[in-house]
Amino acid sequence: MSERLVRGDTAVEFFREQLERAMDHQKVSTSTFTQFYLVNLLAGCVRGELPPSEPGYDETPLAVLYVRAIHSSRRDRAKLLRAMGDTALFVSGFFADSVSGRLVDLDYYKAMGGFAYARLAQDEDPRVFGPEVFSELAGRFTQFADLLSEISEQSQLATNQSVLRLYERWIQTGSRRVAALLAERGITPVLPGENRPQ
Repeated sequence: MSERLVRGDTAVEFFREQLERAMDHQKVSTSTFTQFYLVNLLAGCVRGELPPSEPGYDETPLAVLYVRAIHSSRRDRAKLLRAMGDTALFVSGFFADSVSGRLVDLDYYKAMGGFAYARLAQDEDPRVFGPEVFSELAGRFTQFADLLSEISEQSQLATNQSVLRLYERWIQTGSRRVAALLAERGITPVLPGENRPQ
């Protein structure tokens, strides 16, 4: 057996490798800074740093947190917006199946995460990450959520997905990655009302 049962990698090293594999597989490229951000987001989640330790944060709807953030001081606003965007991205990627069919769905997380990152791109101090990282996270939110989904599946941290759930997720998001997963199972995704391929 050439592969060791226990690896000495840190969470950062593990997720860097997983992200690079997912990006290669999905043919996605991004800046080094955005890759660094995503790797550290994943490592932070494993260390229990998401969601923030603020009391009641995990029970507060993202829309309410967004309104609270907009009316906060610049420092508090950045902290809340970043936590919102990170939470929405992580949930959309790692727990997409558990969100489907709920009162709030993946579109809600995508919208709220995108709003949070877009506002951070306007407000963030360029010495920290720079507005480019948050602008890219906002504009390519679904693509990055797809990367996190693949990492979740490869890490076996997600439950097995049924074909029906994959199809429902594709209807909600229009994700190219989910369409490819359906195609791998012999299914050509078609929106309700569309003509079927001949």
